[in-house]
Amino acid sequence: MSRSPLIRQALIVTVLLIFSANGFAQTTPAARQLLDSMIQSLGGKQFLDVREIQTTGRFFAFNKGEISQSDVYASYWKVPDMDRIEYGKDKLKPGRINNGLEGWILTPAAKGKDLDVEKQSAADIDEFLKGFRMSFNYVIRFVVNTPKATILHAGSETIDTKRADILEIRDAQKNLMRVYIDRETRYPLKVQTRLTDEQFTDEWIYANWHKFDGVMTPLMVVRYRDGVKRQETRVETVAYNPGFPDSLFEPPAKAK
Repeated sequence: MSRSPLIRQALIVTVLLIFSANGFAQTTPAARQLLDSMIQSLGGKQFLDVREIQTTGRFFAFNKGEISQSDVYASYWKVPDMDRIEYGKDKLKPGRINNGLEGWILTPAAKGKDLDVEKQSAADIDEFLKGFRMSFNYVIRFVVNTPKATILHAGSETIDTKRADILEIRDAQKNLMRVYIDRETRYPLKVQTRLTDEQFTDEWIYANWHKFDGVMTPLMVVRYRDGVKRQETRVETVAYNPGFPDSLFEPPAKAK
């Protein structure tokens, strides 16, 4: 005896619920096509194969719409969770180092002395890890294909006269990333993130794209929090997979 349409529909719904409960990725064909087109425009396999990023340039910090700080910087980024940033032109540069569950703040001591090294608090390390794992560079390479990731095409919007398709990505913890992709170039114009345990939304505006080592890279990045401008970064040099030693992400030997 053939099953009725209602029974067949119930069976389909049951199967879908089982797959969802077991953590299979919920990715619509339209979302996958949009994601793949963006990755291809950013460099395809060369973009996906990036494990290290080194940049230099100048940043500007803002407070109530006014520049509160400006300096040159050098940044070193390495998966799975290593990050180092240095500020200034001096030989002994102040900065920050993060390496998994450890982190340090480096500050210049008296003239002629080594850098002072202070361990980061557990709260600061946790904030770093959450930000690192929800960064665009990390999510697009290492999160979108994980079993519990959800990827949806969420419509379109006009940004500064440019039509953008919206890609919504949620990781296993339901943290949200929304990517606004230029319909013509397929470069991301804007990225928003909202963590499940936070009340604010961070936003990055990307512009002035150039190719380095086969990977398209924005040389202008502006960061907002809940619509308030926090930082502007003007990138000058970029290198992908330059070959960082792990020691770059450790404090000076005497501070260990």
